[in-house]
This record gives sequence, C-alpha cells and structure tokens, in this order.
Amino acid sequence: MIELTAEQRLELNEAIPRVVDPETQITYVLVKEDLYKRLEELLVPDRLTDFEQQAVLHAAGLRAGWGDPEMDAYDREESSPPRPPRG
Repeated sequence: MIELTAEQRLELNEAIPRVVDPETQITYVLVKEDLYKRLEELLVPDRLTDFEQQAVLHAAGLRAGWGDPEMDAYDREESSPPRPPRG
C-alpha cells in the first residue's frame, strides 16, 4: 500500500480526486475504500464466496478427470521423498 504525502492528502479534498501516472499518462480516480466496496457489490453482484469458489474448482477438476484413481499416482509422487540416483 502507498502512503500519501501531505501534498497528496490535500488533493483528496477535491470533489473527484484524480491522479495521473506520469509515465503512461493514465488517469485514475480515487475513491474511499467503503465507497469502493459498495460500488464493487453493485458491479460484481455474482461474486462467489471462497467456499463457492472451492466447490466450483473441485467440480471442474472432477470433470477434467482428476477424480480418476489413476491420478493418485501424481499425489504419491509429490509426497514421497526423492530417490537417490542408482549408480
């Protein structure tokens, strides 16, 4: 997170505070966090909870075949310690 300087804090008194990136010349509009959260709820009403996201990802993995018992070999390989080279 970036902390504001005293000069930047004064600019926040404007009705609609804006900042410009000097390298790209892109203008950004600043809003208070509580307002942003309210706007976000309006703009993204179908946001999933973490639990819902996990459920969707799990279902997608099953559809992709990750529930197949043969895929367990990948889990075993990741959890088993590396074998020393044969010499």
